[in-house]
Amino acid sequence: MTIKLALKWSITCVKSHNRSRIPGGDSMKRHRLAWLLAAGVASLMAVACGGGDPDYGTPGTDLPGFVPGEGIAPPRFAYVVHSNDNSVSGYSVDPTDGTLTTMGAGTPWLTGSTPTCIAVDPLVKYAYVANSGSNNLSIFSISDPSGVLISAALPVPTGSLPKSVVVDPQGRYVYVANSGSDTISAFTRSTVTGLLTAIPGSPFALPSSADIAPWSVAVDPSGKFVYVANRGATSSPSTISMFTIDTASTGSLVAGALTPVGSIAAGARPNLITVSPSGRQVYVSNETGDSVMVYDIANTLTGGLAYKGFVSTPGSTPTGIAIDPNNKFAYISNRSDNTIGAYSIAQGGGSQGLLTAISGGGTIVTTPSNPGPTAVATDPSGKFVYSSLLAGGGVAAYKINASTGALTMVDDSPFNDGGASTSDFIVITK
Repeated sequence: MTIKLALKWSITCVKSHNRSRIPGGDSMKRHRLAWLLAAGVASLMAVACGGGDPDYGTPGTDLPGFVPGEGIAPPRFAYVVHSNDNSVSGYSVDPTDGTLTTMGAGTPWLTGSTPTCIAVDPLVKYAYVANSGSNNLSIFSISDPSGVLISAALPVPTGSLPKSVVVDPQGRYVYVANSGSDTISAFTRSTVTGLLTAIPGSPFALPSSADIAPWSVAVDPSGKFVYVANRGATSSPSTISMFTIDTASTGSLVAGALTPVGSIAAGARPNLITVSPSGRQVYVSNETGDSVMVYDIANTLTGGLAYKGFVSTPGSTPTGIAIDPNNKFAYISNRSDNTIGAYSIAQGGGSQGLLTAISGGGTIVTTPSNPGPTAVATDPSGKFVYSSLLAGGGVAAYKINASTGALTMVDDSPFNDGGASTSDFIVITK
C-alpha cells in the first residue's frame, strides 16, 4: 500500500517541499513524500505513517484540490529554542483547537551553548540544534508517539558561530550557516541512526568575499538549491548567497556538496530566509531594514534569484516570516512593535508572490508585557500560526481564517512550560 504523507518543512531556520522517494531500506520504499516544507524559520517538516491513514493529497498552488485544514495530517509537536537557557522545550499540539501541552517531566532538554535554531528530519525521527556558543550541532532522537527528545549522539562540530540549520526535503543532507567563519557546513545524514558525516569539501565558502555573516539557510522544495541570508558588516552590504546541491545526475563525485551560483543584494541585516511552498519565490525578513523582500527563483536549472519587490514594516524589526501551506498567506513576526503581521500572497501574473497587508488581519501580542515575537511558524494543516516570544520563554498561538487569512488568538495563549526565560525559534512538525 502506498501511503502519501503531508509534510511541513519550515525554515528557517525554515521554513520546503518535494514529492520524492525517501532514501533508506526496503521498509522505506512504501513511503512517498507528498509535500515537504521548510523558516522558516524557519519551519519544518512532518510525516504520518500507518495503514489506516487517509490519502492526504498534495498541497501547492500548482496542484488543485488542496484545502487548508481538510485532509492534511495535523501537527503533532512544537519545539522551541531557548538561547539564554541552553535548552529546547517541547509541546504536543492539539490538531483541533491549536492549543499546546507541555511534554512534561524532562522538558526543556539541555543543548550545547547558546542554541539558535532547530531542524527536524522529514520522518520526525531526529532533531538537530545549532549551538552558536559551542560551535556544534546537538542530535536528538524523537520518541514516538510522545515527541520527547533523547540525546542520540555526541555533538557534531560545525564552523564558527552556527546560526541556522536545515534538513533537505528528502532527509539526505543537513546544512548549517556559520556566521563566524562565513561558511556553510554540509553533512550526509543516516536515515536510520540520524548520525551525520561531513561531506568532502565541507565547510563550503560563500560565493563572494562580500558575503559576510551567514545568518539563515533554506533549501527549496525540490531539494536542488540552497539559499543563505548574509547579515553583512559595516563595510559590506547584506546579501543572499545561492548554491546548487550536487547530485549524481549532475556528474558530481560528491553528492550533497554545494556549487556556488552567485549572490544578490538583500535588505539591511536579514534575519530569516524561507522558500515558498510553490517553490517559486524566496522571502527574506530584514531586521534593521524593516522590510521583507521577495525574489523569484528565475533560473530553474541553477536556482538563480531575481529581485521582485518588498513590503515595508516601519519600526517593527521583522525577525521571521512563514508561508501558509497553500501559499495564500504570509505571517511576519515583528519584535519591536510586538505584532504578527498578516499578508495575502498574489496568485499568478506578473505580481505573483508579492505581499499585501490584510486589513485587520494581523494581531498585537499583549502577553506577557513587551513579548517581542522572535520567530513564526505555520502548522502543516494551514489552520494555526505560532510565534516564539523573547520575553517569558513562551509561545503565542493563533487560528487562521481559511478565507481571509486573518488571525484570532487560540484559547489560553500564550503557552509556557515555565522552564525558560526567552524563546528564540520555533518549529512545528507533523
